[in-house]
Amino acid sequence: MRLYGFVYREISLKKEAIGGFISQFLTPILYFLFFASSLSRTVNFEYHGKTISYLLYVLPGIIAIQIFYSYPVVSSTTFNDVRFGIIRTSLLGGGSLSGYILAKVLVESTVVILVSLFLVFVGVLFLNLYLSSATLLQFVLYLLVSTVFWISMGIIIGVKMRGELTRNMLFALLNLPTIFTAPVFYLKGSAPMWIEFLGKINPLTYHVVGLREILLLGGAPVEFWIISLLLGMGSVAVSIKLTSEVAPK
Repeated sequence: MRLYGFVYREISLKKEAIGGFISQFLTPILYFLFFASSLSRTVNFEYHGKTISYLLYVLPGIIAIQIFYSYPVVSSTTFNDVRFGIIRTSLLGGGSLSGYILAKVLVESTVVILVSLFLVFVGVLFLNLYLSSATLLQFVLYLLVSTVFWISMGIIIGVKMRGELTRNMLFALLNLPTIFTAPVFYLKGSAPMWIEFLGKINPLTYHVVGLREILLLGGAPVEFWIISLLLGMGSVAVSIKLTSEVAPK
């Protein structure tokens, strides 16, 4: 099974679990429409010398939530692949470990990019967001780097957590703390000190802020690119190592 076979299988899994697939699209949109809109639609404030609305400030954070939610999806499919011996069978049938992981990255990142571009389109139409073609390209690249980290984390958890209840409990416990300690909804300096401290060690923070800087200021700082690249490469390396342990020798 070459890369095409792995990609075809990932797409088939999406079709079989169409409810979960639809929720991947709806969840960030509902966050944006209901949560952010209910807080305020009219409040404007200054962000790096630019006057923006709160909804525009939150938009990159909603996109980052979509990135984060790729982790439990991949974790679930990887868990089942290990549980039912799909990885071993596929590799014995001529597939490669890199093809297996790359297929998950390609399919899940495509879903994330499509939803994110839709949300950006909403921002352009209704929130006075302006993006040049260069900025949009940078946004997609940063989005891809950020998504690779969470997809790899999903593979890691799916391989290591052999109990489905334990895996689901882990996500339930980490879900809200991960989202709310990252500056998705709060402004820097407005949250309690312990929240902002946890935010500094939260990987999602670097994805939220990086995307926000690109969309609102035209580019992310170099250090954010470096941190996100290191996080992505490190998680990919660990996912390959752990997945190789369940592959046929």
